[in-house]
Amino acid sequence: MKNKILVILSLGMFIGATSGTLKAQSQEQIEKFKEEQRKYYTEKLELSEEESKAFWPIYDDFLNRKMKLVEDERNTWTYAHKNAENLSDKEILETLEKGFTLKEKQQALEREYYQEKFLEALPAKKVLKLGKVEWDFRRHLIRKLREEGKGGRGKGGSAKHSDGGEPSPTGPSPWLY
Repeated sequence: MKNKILVILSLGMFIGATSGTLKAQSQEQIEKFKEEQRKYYTEKLELSEEESKAFWPIYDDFLNRKMKLVEDERNTWTYAHKNAENLSDKEILETLEKGFTLKEKQQALEREYYQEKFLEALPAKKVLKLGKVEWDFRRHLIRKLREEGKGGRGKGGSAKHSDGGEPSPTGPSPWLY
């Protein structure tokens, strides 16, 4: 959960700037992030040039669609929690339904891409490996932020769970943001 929050905050930091100067810096950060992500994924998935050309447009589309759903879900829950005292029971139930529907849409999107679209560009073994590479890349970013002194727990913090083990992807959805 903490990893999820850090990734969302990191992505928000890249995308959320609004002033002219910040937009320019933010665009530079976005490009740097994308470049690092592509390099990392290409290396870890051992993508050929042909696979890379086919994969990245599909992955970019997936990520854009997924981030829109994640943002909608986050906004739904934020609204509900900020306004909980003023919402009727009916409105609360509608908000709960909307939040869970958005989560289901995320899962359907993941299923569509992992079981169909990514397979158009990559062999099945690389598609399977993609979820772990996404997970590992987030951990890589978190470690990098901590090394720069910007991590949630500061320098020397750990990405380990309270049980002492490393976080590991479970089920078909290790890339949850």
